[in-house]
Amino acid sequence: MIPLFLDLSASRILVFGAGSVGVRKARHFTSAARMTIVAEELSPEIFSFTNASIKQLAIEDMEVEDLEKLIGRHDIVIAALSDEKENERLCGLAKAAGKLYNNATGDGNIRIPSVVSGAEYQIAVTTEKSAPAVPAFIRSYLEENLPWLDNMVLLQNTLREELKTTVPDQVHRAEILRAVIDDAEIQNACISGVPSTEICKKYL
Repeated sequence: MIPLFLDLSASRILVFGAGSVGVRKARHFTSAARMTIVAEELSPEIFSFTNASIKQLAIEDMEVEDLEKLIGRHDIVIAALSDEKENERLCGLAKAAGKLYNNATGDGNIRIPSVVSGAEYQIAVTTEKSAPAVPAFIRSYLEENLPWLDNMVLLQNTLREELKTTVPDQVHRAEILRAVIDDAEIQNACISGVPSTEICKKYL
C-alpha cells in the first residue's frame, strides 16, 4: 500500500459499528465527507458528528440485498464490529461492489492512519503490521519535539517565493531551504511566531 491524501468532500463513507473502534474510525472522516453510521448499539459520541446520518439497526439481521443496496450508495466502507466474521462478510460485499473498504479485524484495501496535524501540515502514520503503539509514539514525538513546525512552514513558503526572484538555480534554492529548516536558531524563533526572512540572510 502507498499513502495518498484525497479530497473526499463529494464522497460518502459507510461505517458499520459504533463502539469505541467504530467511533475512532468515523472520527477520522468528520470534517472530510458525508457519513452513514449503522449499528445496533450507539455510542453517544456519534451524535456529535454533524456530517453523519445514523441508522440504528441489527446488521446481522439485515438481508443481503439490503446490505448490497446500502453499500452501493457509498464510496468507502468501514467494518468496525466486534464480530470478525461479520466484518469479513461486510468487506466481502464491499469488495464485490468494487468499493474501498477497511476491516477493523482483518484485511482491507485501505488503511486508516494515525494523523498528527497542525494548522499548516498533516502527517499520516501507519505500519505494515498491526502495531498501533508505533504510530501513536511517532505522533506524540512530533507534537512534543516540533512545536515550531507550523510557523516554519509559513516561513519556508515566504522564503521560497523570495528565492525564486533572487536565486535562479533550483538546486541551490532547495539547499537554502533545507539549511533553514535545520537551523536551531530559526527553529526556536518559529516557536513564538513567524520570523522575518531576514533571519535567513546568512544562507543567502
